[in-house]
Amino acid sequence: MLLLEKLFGVQKNAPFDEIIGHDDIKKLFQMATTSNEPTHILLTGPPASAKTMFLLSLRQHLKSTYFFDGGNTTKAGIIDYLLENKLRYLLIDEIDKMARQNQTFLLNLMETGIVSEMKFGKIREACLNTSVFATCNDSRKLSNPLLSRFFVVKLEPYTYEQFYEITTRLLGTREDMARFIGDSVWSRSRDIRDCVRIGRIARTEEDAKFLVENFISSRVGRQD
Repeated sequence: MLLLEKLFGVQKNAPFDEIIGHDDIKKLFQMATTSNEPTHILLTGPPASAKTMFLLSLRQHLKSTYFFDGGNTTKAGIIDYLLENKLRYLLIDEIDKMARQNQTFLLNLMETGIVSEMKFGKIREACLNTSVFATCNDSRKLSNPLLSRFFVVKLEPYTYEQFYEITTRLLGTREDMARFIGDSVWSRSRDIRDCVRIGRIARTEEDAKFLVENFISSRVGRQD
């Protein structure tokens, strides 16, 4: 995820300026974030299809947000933060990595808006107007009741031209070098993150070729 944050180093005029294409999804988020009612959106799709970039843009442009990785945050930590800050937006990257008990907590939040916690014999409770925006690679790992609470949106893989445009924007290097790295990665992994990793240390096309051939696994044609 940190590699993708390179796109967000300079403040943009509006949310999603950094993201190529996906105009229908941008409109859906615009409608959700201007509504007074909580709306829950789940982005699914293959790795490197801009899912996390949507959440990063929302975190940058919206107030009252909390962004976390689904595999590295505890239920208690989420509840505590929600109760203390009365958040409007909960942004969850890779929600499919969350434990089932955490998914149950989210279901309650999305159904009723109620968050409660018992600690040291005392109960804290709040009714929140919180929208949940999340990403996942495999929606089959979510419970059916939780999945039913979301607008489920599947992102399609980038086309080659989109992939090349993003690579050029991310690397900020000369066009022929960006094209070479983009072509090389496209033929193997098609993962934008690999372009960033290579662009950080490769000084010549020979460097980039060495890195791709020795350290980038071929995933083209495979199902992730």
